[in-house]
Amino acid sequence: MAFQVPKEIQDKLANFEQLKQQLQMIMAQRGELDARKKETDSSIEALENLEDGDVYRRVGDLLIKVNDRKDLLKELKEEAETLGVRVKSLETQEKTAKEMYESLGKEINEALKG
Repeated sequence: MAFQVPKEIQDKLANFEQLKQQLQMIMAQRGELDARKKETDSSIEALENLEDGDVYRRVGDLLIKVNDRKDLLKELKEEAETLGVRVKSLETQEKTAKEMYESLGKEINEALKG
């Protein structure tokens, strides 16, 4: 006779899988936003250190000449700030999801041992 996993544990296992997928998605999003923030920060630094010369901005496949550097710098700083807030939010979500994942994993292990 085959061992039958109780319905309660089956539900916990399904929840565990969902949490795992959710955690992977959050981590991927955070990584993506982290990279965008670093790029934006690098652009800000480069723009602040640039003495003279033309500045171009990529819009799709085009490079458009920027007429007002101050506006561009302001826009980039706002974007960096927004990205920073979103990254922090995802870090919080990731931490919560990890804790839930680990806790549920322990519950499942205990239930299977007992």
